[in-house]
Amino acid sequence: MRNASLILSVGLVSLALVACGKSPSERAAEAAIERATGQKANVDAKSGEVTIESKDGQKMRIAGGDAATLPVEFPKDVYLPSKFKVLSVMQMQDVMVVQLDVPGDLAALTDASGKKMATEGWKQTLSMQAAEGQHVTMYEKDKRQATVSFADDGEPGVKLNLQLGKQQ
Repeated sequence: MRNASLILSVGLVSLALVACGKSPSERAAEAAIERATGQKANVDAKSGEVTIESKDGQKMRIAGGDAATLPVEFPKDVYLPSKFKVLSVMQMQDVMVVQLDVPGDLAALTDASGKKMATEGWKQTLSMQAAEGQHVTMYEKDKRQATVSFADDGEPGVKLNLQLGKQQ
């Protein structure tokens, strides 16, 4: 009888874990993140998203790979090329970082981004070529800031990093 109760208990716990829909690797990743950060973590392997929530309720969402998409909150007044593939997205309360893979060449994309940002009323505060094949431009508008970084990594196309945030 005691063995039957133990087997039944283990079976019910197993069913509950399966019903939660979390794979062992997702649960292990969540535990590792929670130990490393001291914050609550949610890993969803199907969507390719990780969400970390602080004790005060602030969340950081990270998505990568094929499941990464441009956030619906992405500002309409910030440069986006006509064609791109989203590689990764990180969102926090006042910050959004998006990495795109963009067809084209560095000079043309840098020029197009500068024109779009100026047309939308962004004030350029810094522009520099960080290294061969890299260009960074910073902008301000309405207590917001945007950093537009291009990197030609030798592969077809260019990597575009957009970091958007509110000024403190």
